[in-house]
Amino acid sequence: MKTKNILIPLITAIVGIFIGYLVFSNDNGKVEEAHNHDAVEKTTEIWTCSMHPQIRKNEPGDCPICGMTLIPADNGGAENEFILEMSDEAVRLSNIQTTVLSGSVDNNGTLELSGKIQENEENAASLVTQIAGRIEKLYVSFTGEQVNKGQRIAQIYSPTLINAQKELLEADKLKETNPSLLEAAKNKLRNWKITDEQISNILSEQKIQETFVIYAEYSGVITNKKVSVGDHLKEGEVLFDIQNLNSLWVIFDAYETNINTISIGDDITFNTAALPNETFKAKVAFIDPTINPITRTVSIRAEVNNRNKKLKPEMFVQGTINISKANPIDKKELVTVPKSAVLWTGQRSVVYIKLPKSKIPSFEFREIEIEETIGDSYLVTNGLKQGDEVVTNGAFIIDAASQLNNQSSMMNRNVSHQNSSHSH
Repeated sequence: MKTKNILIPLITAIVGIFIGYLVFSNDNGKVEEAHNHDAVEKTTEIWTCSMHPQIRKNEPGDCPICGMTLIPADNGGAENEFILEMSDEAVRLSNIQTTVLSGSVDNNGTLELSGKIQENEENAASLVTQIAGRIEKLYVSFTGEQVNKGQRIAQIYSPTLINAQKELLEADKLKETNPSLLEAAKNKLRNWKITDEQISNILSEQKIQETFVIYAEYSGVITNKKVSVGDHLKEGEVLFDIQNLNSLWVIFDAYETNINTISIGDDITFNTAALPNETFKAKVAFIDPTINPITRTVSIRAEVNNRNKKLKPEMFVQGTINISKANPIDKKELVTVPKSAVLWTGQRSVVYIKLPKSKIPSFEFREIEIEETIGDSYLVTNGLKQGDEVVTNGAFIIDAASQLNNQSSMMNRNVSHQNSSHSH
């Protein structure tokens, strides 16, 4: 009986402890579950770096790689697998630069050409000495100096001229009996560009001149000074190269696809950044019969009047030709893209396009088709159009970020295929 009395309270205590355990353990589980639920809610928003999308944190802060401020992951990339969104700070640090593409022929029937001012080769000349001798003095002393026709440019000492003067004076003594001898002596001096005035002075003074002045036979600017005082020159040797800048050539580069739209005599209007408020006019005077094998362009030459000396050789210009009057042409847009914008991967060519009217900088991955090289650009046959704003600096950085973010990139082409298949 005593044993029974002891067991009953013991069993009751054990049952009470067990029930209490169940109750309290259930409450603790609910508390823990509620705590975990709150934690999940608090960590739902993920923060990432627009430059390093592999960085993902549960709270805002700075990127451990580049130090940029983290942004919500929802804003770190667009839902479209072809578009990468970046913060303004990321664009600045990556030095992203873009260029708006323009074509060759616009819808108004005008052709835009880039070109450069060059010297008119037809107006180039050399000032030479007609007789051997030593340069005693120069009246023109530096490159770039303007020389006018008839201006004295140098003084020369010539033993040959001294002997010729002696012959002239001897012939003058015999002019009554042998006038032809005097005329022959004069012609000898004239052949060396000694003027009749100089010859008359010799005869009137009956004195030999030790030096003679050399006069410029052409007007222009000194482009190459070839002599110095004391130099000994042979007959016909060049003293100065000169260039008349009253007329200049404007050399434009035209794509070979546009050759049939340009004719000799076509009017060209052009301007230069050096004179932004002025427009110049010229006419096509020559079309190069050969194509430059490197740039795949044809040189188009026009001649422009430059008596006011405003235009200078080597100035870059932008010209326009009205080709609406020409034969019917294909108005297909001819677009070129700078080489720096194109990323290569095997047979594929990739560029990134900055999307217009985006709240934050957004760049679209795009594959293009290109043909020949034209200077520092490629001719695009598919994938781009006039007005597209392509990334010309920093495209590789954008591509790397897209790859890390599992978006379309050079090395992640399957994303684009998957995206295309979903869209269909």
